[in-house]
Amino acid sequence: MSLKSLETKLGYTFKSLKLLELALIHKSSNNTTNNERLEFLGDAVLNAIISQYLFLKFPEEKEGMLTRMRSHLVKGETLTKKANELDLISYIKLSKGTANLSEYRKHSILEGAVESIIGAVFLDSSWEQANLFILNLFDYEISEIRIDQEFRDSKTELQELLQGNKLKPPKYITTKSKDGFNSHMELDNKKFSASANSKRQAEISVAAQALKHIKLRNG
Repeated sequence: MSLKSLETKLGYTFKSLKLLELALIHKSSNNTTNNERLEFLGDAVLNAIISQYLFLKFPEEKEGMLTRMRSHLVKGETLTKKANELDLISYIKLSKGTANLSEYRKHSILEGAVESIIGAVFLDSSWEQANLFILNLFDYEISEIRIDQEFRDSKTELQELLQGNKLKPPKYITTKSKDGFNSHMELDNKKFSASANSKRQAEISVAAQALKHIKLRNG
């Protein structure tokens, strides 16, 4: 698909289209020239800009609450949602084998692509422009954020739920893979698994599956 159509969706026109092209090359497609470095940069820029926004928006809140709010805004599920809204999977260059992965296993690829694009915008423009780009991209989530929200992630919620019922805490088996991390868990005689860019996000994702199962079971 045309990168011009993606620029329209992003609301940003690149001075150097090569940066956007690079942001969409997954390492499965090219092991030497890919978006990993842009993903690293974009992750840092995204966290810094959201941190700055929250710091200024909520001047009375302490560090712990600001951290939970930031994690809520930049969590993997949100990045995957953004990628799907932009239909990024139609633009990302993947190997044939990777392209055939299940939608769930593509989540970490989509998360990484959003971060790579943010890194590309930052390099292509400035801090101020990247700030505008990110706040526009996350406009809905930012408008919904409130200090009275529940900001526990799925891993914390699952542990508290099991402890409250005097059950053993969940046991995560998490291993590194070429695409990030894979996490597995057995709970209630069922097996759950998830993949993500980071160990923490993989475990949060697998905990979310277990939580969903428990909630459905309990009606």
